[in-house]
Amino acid sequence: MTSTIARHSTRTLLAAVLGTFVLATAAHAAQPAVEGYADYAAYQVAVKSIAKSKLATLDSLGTTEGGRDVFLLTIGTGKTDEKPALLIVGNVHAPHLLGSELATRLAKRIVDEASKDAEARKLLDRVTIYVIPRPAPDASEAFFQRPLAERSVNQRPVDDDGDGQVDEDGPDDLNGDGLITMIRVADTGGRYIAHPDDERVMIEADREKHEAGRWTLYVEGRDNDRDEKSNEDPPGGVDFNRNFTFAYSYFGAGAGPHQVSEVESRAVADFAFSHPNIAAVLSFSPEDNLMEVPKADESAEEEKIKTTLLADDVPTMDLVAEKYRQILEAEDAPESLDGKGSFSDWAYFHYGRWSLACRGWWIPKVETEEEDDEEGDEHDEDAEESNEDERGVDELDALIWFDEEGIDGFVDWTPIKHPDFPDRKVEVGGFKPFLRTNPPADQLEPLAEKHCRFVRELAEMFPRLEIAELKAEPLGDGVWRVTAAAVNRGRLPTMSQMGRTSRQLQGLQMQITLPRGAALVTGYPRVGISALAPDGGRQEKSWLVTAPPGKPTSVSVRVWSPLAGSHAKSIRLERPKK
Repeated sequence: MTSTIARHSTRTLLAAVLGTFVLATAAHAAQPAVEGYADYAAYQVAVKSIAKSKLATLDSLGTTEGGRDVFLLTIGTGKTDEKPALLIVGNVHAPHLLGSELATRLAKRIVDEASKDAEARKLLDRVTIYVIPRPAPDASEAFFQRPLAERSVNQRPVDDDGDGQVDEDGPDDLNGDGLITMIRVADTGGRYIAHPDDERVMIEADREKHEAGRWTLYVEGRDNDRDEKSNEDPPGGVDFNRNFTFAYSYFGAGAGPHQVSEVESRAVADFAFSHPNIAAVLSFSPEDNLMEVPKADESAEEEKIKTTLLADDVPTMDLVAEKYRQILEAEDAPESLDGKGSFSDWAYFHYGRWSLACRGWWIPKVETEEEDDEEGDEHDEDAEESNEDERGVDELDALIWFDEEGIDGFVDWTPIKHPDFPDRKVEVGGFKPFLRTNPPADQLEPLAEKHCRFVRELAEMFPRLEIAELKAEPLGDGVWRVTAAAVNRGRLPTMSQMGRTSRQLQGLQMQITLPRGAALVTGYPRVGISALAPDGGRQEKSWLVTAPPGKPTSVSVRVWSPLAGSHAKSIRLERPKK
């Protein structure tokens, strides 16, 4: 890997060439979407500070088009690349900057605790932690750039509307508040109406209930290129979390010209494939599979191309997810998003590892008290239907939570004159960017503490190989039968079923080492063995060995894989006394 410090001058030159973008970031660094979050400059300081410890090193996996590094922290002792490892990846969905904050902060906690506590250090003697806190640093910087807009794509110029121009029609701050929200345009044929409980919230009209739409919604902006479409060619780019190979959306928004086309995605994938010791991947992502484990579809498992969680992997995922839920102590998580080309799906289906994804935080559900019916057993059918209507529930919860927390999270709908709709009623307003997916900064440390605890628990669950039994039986004429039993003492199997299916992982190996003069009568010195189940999964191998007469000698047997570590044991070949 190239040292971050050694390449500083090159990156400085590149940053100067792209000065407009970088200066815009610096100019608005004091006005982030949420106070207390680190822009790229502050993030750099944070990861370099962590790397001052003897337990951590910092490298750059690549430099983006915007001149920013995709940083990697390696945390551990000794030969870190030769021990089982957990890869943690921060905000794979760029607007979800919480993921970057949690990844950075839990990395610092792991290092600090291991520096002070012997038990915490023992874990790093056995397991390596790789952390890529901010995999898409260019797109993440939108969190700090005015006007604030939730942008998930990087800086690659893309002709989204196919008119031969790039990035010429993006959002516009029409009311000058420094935010990109929404506009609603009065339209008798529109799809939307105001929610009956709160007119700020827009919901789709239900034609079956004879509701007539009154509004059409657009992202705040105008038709800059006069092609009768608005905001169809915004700045950038390619979305890191849509650029991977599994279920890739060809020609889809943000997917890029081809899979793994970007410096960021290629750097992360190359690192992963070059490190066969990575046993599991934890990413902070809206494709959450820890709060609710996806269902296995056994009928789909007969298909050559796997597209669902395999049934054999469900028990392990359930075990890990239950541990996560216990530690997080949160309920009513939003439904997981199904993202095509997502990083977390790639990590399971194509990289073959345990892929664990979590949001880390969400706006809590609001508890509502049901009023007793004054009529006794009689029920108001209209009220009952209203209670069953789930439209806009998340938005209503968000508004109530903002009010309880004293957060100014909504721009009230305000009339404006819009050049594209000169004779119609137009209002600008809506939820402020980023606030519904990123909590206030005072919640970051408590959340980091919980996720750090989960990471420690997860690493403790990793496979633990052991030669639990080794015996040598003399068969006569200088021949012994050497039998070794390999056992997995960990809570996780040594390999997932998807790992076996994808053939991306190196399986378990057992090898017998003979002293000088000894030889094998049957078999090979090194043999592959099947994956071991958790909590005592066991497999035996035997060899016939011949050794010269004379002094007692010994043989050793070792079991290992990059994913599960290594263990060896020796035994003396002693002839029975006459």
